[in-house]
Amino acid sequence: MERDGDRFHRGSQPSGCLGGDRRHQVYRALKKRALLYRFRPGQHLVVVELSDQLRVSNTPVREALIRLHAEGHIAAIPARGFFARELRLREMQEIHDLLKLLLRHSLEVAAPPASSRLLPDLGHPPSNPRDPRTAIALARRTESIFLVISRWMGSDVIERNVADLCERTHHVRRCAYRAPDLAVPLYDTLAALASALAYGRREAAERALNDHFQLLEAALPDLVMRALATSFMQD
Repeated sequence: MERDGDRFHRGSQPSGCLGGDRRHQVYRALKKRALLYRFRPGQHLVVVELSDQLRVSNTPVREALIRLHAEGHIAAIPARGFFARELRLREMQEIHDLLKLLLRHSLEVAAPPASSRLLPDLGHPPSNPRDPRTAIALARRTESIFLVISRWMGSDVIERNVADLCERTHHVRRCAYRAPDLAVPLYDTLAALASALAYGRREAAERALNDHFQLLEAALPDLVMRALATSFMQD
């Protein structure tokens, strides 16, 4: 059985010699919890407890925590261990600003291919924004378009950074698409962005991108509060 995508099958047995795939699964499971703020702010992340929850040995959990700390997803205090980070408004504002700058730079410098076949399908406008499945789908489609834009630069550095920033903003983006007053306007700006990109209209794409982020920036204080309130809820 699995819960929330981060527990292994009941038949799995702890092993001190886990393969590369299993180690990556442990890392991804803990990263997901961190990015969705499923840990309590400041929670002590005890290796033994996490190992028991994931039904694996201590080694891959410890390695995953070290990696997550190096990536800035969790905190570490010498001689005390690892701790969950808090969701902070200022940090989320800075992350959104950086993501917008990278995407704008990609639009300004790169020549977007004039073909809608290169863009993800947006699906239908949100009819029930409160449905978490709708919010997750729209968040992922948004991030897919952002990644497509970053790839047009032909720069691995920009693409990796955009992917990382999309992951860091994913939880807040879900909350945005679950907000009745935001879901449709956000979708509309995303549809305008996709349409402009499909027909190679650079200036229209830049306007749509700016409109999309302006909506988010204005709502971020409320979105961060919503994100904190939903951190422990199951999808």
